[in-house]
Amino acid sequence: MEYWSDGFPILHYSNTPILHSNSSMSDLIAKYRAAQRRLRRYFDPYTAELCPECPEPCCRKPTKVADFDLLLADACGCGLPSANRAISEMVQAGMDSIAGRAQPDDVLEPCDYLGTGGCVFPEDLRPFECARFVCPFLKRRISPGEMREIRALLHKLGVLHRELLETLVPKRRPQG
Repeated sequence: MEYWSDGFPILHYSNTPILHSNSSMSDLIAKYRAAQRRLRRYFDPYTAELCPECPEPCCRKPTKVADFDLLLADACGCGLPSANRAISEMVQAGMDSIAGRAQPDDVLEPCDYLGTGGCVFPEDLRPFECARFVCPFLKRRISPGEMREIRALLHKLGVLHRELLETLVPKRRPQG
């Protein structure tokens, strides 16, 4: 990883620096990644057992991977395979659903980011919508105490995600 003269990492997108990461941004990204790692510690033992044989896999198209997820992973130096047509497929699936033409679950293709060993995103930069999803099969296996802790972590992850979005993509204010 490259660093600015003051020691903070240079975040890149397509080999172009996109922002000089000040300490508050670095802290925010570090907290977001730490929350994801803590969630993975709860999920990993179950997903290793349940996901390979799941009758209703969640890692399918249309993908829940957002542009922001890709940008954040790339900016943090994580190379990911290109997702061909992921966004257009999500839009098309939504239009098909509105028109009553949704594909049956058994013909949906795997997510573009699902590799032979699972998700190809780093464990601490999983797409936000994927990281916050707790499937029904997982819910049945997780103890009530663990579920309370997971809900607290999911809330924290959501707050951090919103802060990242608001920091990197400021809201437009009405003129007048």
